[in-house]
Amino acid sequence: MGIVMVSMAEMNSNDALKALVTDIGNDIVIDGELLEGCDVAPDELDEMDETQAAVVAAHVFQILFEHVVQDKSGASADPDEGVWSGLVDGFQFEIERDPAGDLLVSFYLVGS
Repeated sequence: MGIVMVSMAEMNSNDALKALVTDIGNDIVIDGELLEGCDVAPDELDEMDETQAAVVAAHVFQILFEHVVQDKSGASADPDEGVWSGLVDGFQFEIERDPAGDLLVSFYLVGS
């Protein structure tokens, strides 16, 4: 079993990211401008599977928080209900369709 060394800068960066996600990581409208450069096109959103949802969430996460995403996975997809979920670099995400028909993504600390 090896020892994992984490620098103070990495710890501070991780804490700062957690604080930022907690502050502004909820109910972010997914629009065409935000998806610019994403591998999932805006016209594919309503029918995306869990893998595509993870790609969208990772793209939004990277743009909003200026954090290069290393790991993403989709956990569930229910296009009929308008709900998708998964993980992006250890943060839980949920994409939901609101009553107006917009898709919103929220990010949470795992376990919160």
